[in-house]
Amino acid sequence: MNVVTALLMSKKKIIKLFEVSKAFSADSAKTLHEMGIYNPEATFELLYDNVISATGNGKYYLNRN
Repeated sequence: MNVVTALLMSKKKIIKLFEVSKAFSADSAKTLHEMGIYNPEATFELLYDNVISATGNGKYYLNRN
């Protein structure tokens, strides 16, 4: 497995954790720890690509656009 494949799998797993946690808006946002994500660096690209958004209080949610 190459690095690109591993990163794609990791992104899919993170997105799945957001879906399972039902973190779909600022009102339902969760901390990364609440969703079982213990490596915040894993979310940087998803934030940059606007796949997920951060609230002002350390919580995150999946953009469903």
